[in-house]
Amino acid sequence: MHGNENKVCKLIKSLYGLKQAPKQWHLKFDEVVLSSGYLLNQADKCVYIKFDKLVDLTKEFFSSRFFMMDMGEADVILGIRIKHESNRIAISQSHYIKKVLKKFNYFDCTPVSTPMDTSEKLMSDNGQAISQLEYSRVVGYLMQAIYWILKYLKKTIYYSLIYIGYPSVLEEYTDASWINNTKDNSFTSGWVFLLVAGKEVEWLRNLILEIPLWSKPIASISIHCDSDATLAKAYS
Repeated sequence: MHGNENKVCKLIKSLYGLKQAPKQWHLKFDEVVLSSGYLLNQADKCVYIKFDKLVDLTKEFFSSRFFMMDMGEADVILGIRIKHESNRIAISQSHYIKKVLKKFNYFDCTPVSTPMDTSEKLMSDNGQAISQLEYSRVVGYLMQAIYWILKYLKKTIYYSLIYIGYPSVLEEYTDASWINNTKDNSFTSGWVFLLVAGKEVEWLRNLILEIPLWSKPIASISIHCDSDATLAKAYS
């Protein structure tokens, strides 16, 4: 503006979409939550903890500080269906998978047990440009891979994660494929915790250490592994 070139605008109220908005919202939410008696988990500072059975009073407090609607017990959140059963909660995406399969006319397809054809071998990208013909072939292959994934979704349509309670011992299962990369002799590994290895174990232990409902002292974490190299390193 002419005559005000050296002046700046002061943001009085953060607006949705501005770069400052997420930070301002976090500062405001953090202030309100901590003033209500919640404790900040030091292992994950997005987690606030308060052992209080008076849920209605908590909702009333937040309603007085923020604009919010009480829509009752959660049923579907971000495409995930929540099913409450006796002493457990199950979450799944069955209704979303049905919607996808019907949209692409794959609801009656033959299901498969893996998300990818196990006979295929993947190689790392060497960074070299490929021809248009080769690119078209790759796109065609990706379409076939997508169809395979749809068949896999049909197979796992009713799979769900079930939360029963607090286990007395944290358990981890880890496994690795055979050396399937013929260029650098690397393999693919993965893990799952019952409640991810290394630093993940330490982080998870610190996280539950501050949860009042978890019995103390925390038992040792049990890791199930069949890798000779990993076992040798652990016992060395």
